[in-house]
Amino acid sequence: MTDLAQNARPQRRSLWIPTLMVALMLGVVVVNGVMIFFAQSTFSGLDTTKAYQEGIEYNAILKEAAASAALGWTAKTTVTPALGGRHLAVTITDKAGQPVEGLMLEAHLVRPVSTALDQRLTLRSEGAGIYGTDVILPANGSWELRLSALDGTTDWQVVQRIFVK
Repeated sequence: MTDLAQNARPQRRSLWIPTLMVALMLGVVVVNGVMIFFAQSTFSGLDTTKAYQEGIEYNAILKEAAASAALGWTAKTTVTPALGGRHLAVTITDKAGQPVEGLMLEAHLVRPVSTALDQRLTLRSEGAGIYGTDVILPANGSWELRLSALDGTTDWQVVQRIFVK
């Protein structure tokens, strides 16, 4: 009678193993779903809206970079605190170390981690080869400064990495 009573009772001890396996798999599915949601709703991975066109024009960009390097101009960038923000100043010198004046200088400040904070600036001459502007930076840290200078005949471009504290 004892053996018959044991066989009639349901075996519940071993049911927790399949239940645990199903729960763990459901947990993996839920975590993957959350990861997919955040991957799709945040940064798209697209750095530029015209990547194909820029790829086609890459050789022209290389020629422009070589022409800019042949000028031998150098740029020294400083970022200092100013009223209501910061002051961005760029000193441009030629091969002989003399200041280069009379340029129309444009800057593109790019945040490497997100294009949402990028800013385009026009720098004004402050004398002696120094060009500057006041800027409000929404975040500290690493920025990429892309400078483009025109003086009527010369198109000079340089990219610098700056760190703002």
